[in-house]
Amino acid sequence: MATSAQFETLGDKKTESSQVKSKPWDRRLAKFLFRVSVSIVVLLFFAQLIWRFSGSNQWELVQAKDGIKIYSLKVPGSDLLQLRAIGRIHSTLSGVVAWMEDPDACKVQGCTGAYEIERAGDQLHYYYFQYDYSPFSKRDFVVSAQLYQNPNTKQVLISVAAAADKVPPRDGYFRVTNLNNQWRLTPLENGQVEVEVENNMDPGGFVPTALFNMKRPKGMYYILTHLESWVGGEKYQHAKLGFIQEKNGAAPSHISQASTAP
Repeated sequence: MATSAQFETLGDKKTESSQVKSKPWDRRLAKFLFRVSVSIVVLLFFAQLIWRFSGSNQWELVQAKDGIKIYSLKVPGSDLLQLRAIGRIHSTLSGVVAWMEDPDACKVQGCTGAYEIERAGDQLHYYYFQYDYSPFSKRDFVVSAQLYQNPNTKQVLISVAAAADKVPPRDGYFRVTNLNNQWRLTPLENGQVEVEVENNMDPGGFVPTALFNMKRPKGMYYILTHLESWVGGEKYQHAKLGFIQEKNGAAPSHISQASTAP
């Protein structure tokens, strides 16, 4: 006959036995979760590697809506897309240029703290402005804007490039140092201007590449669908710029059909 002490010992052995049996299952689950995590990391790594070295290095149409056409270009070796948007508005050339030269004008696009740093003649300006990239770091920009007009076609080319060292760094802002954008303004008939915007920028710091690439076409579309209303006020349409020659007069405003593929 077993004594109470023996029963207690047997009970302890049973408990220990069940604990021993449960431990292998815990270890197996931990190993399984670890392997799944490693597999996901490896898959993401190779997916990123494939994306980085993919690309045709050619402009490809990604959206055509409301008379606005948007193209993307993927350069092998780069994670970021280059964007091009084309549309038509009714405006004078001087109206668009005057709007672009106004530091306050970028507020409608979400920028803050904008001001003109220096005006090195009529056709070379330097600007400073900031953007809030929340939940990621805030960015600030120092850029040069160089303007050239073709005397024959009257097309205006505005090259906007990073000039990061023109202003000392600001606390709390990540300075964007890789930016090379272009605006082409081509005068057409009936007071129309074809507006072509190329965006080639690396925000630097930490911003997920996929998220940045996904949002930029929407931003380009927003700019071209609102540009005519932004430049349509008397402040800009009555601007007289001696270095800009108009081809014809401006007409009532509305966005029209975009041009064919570049």
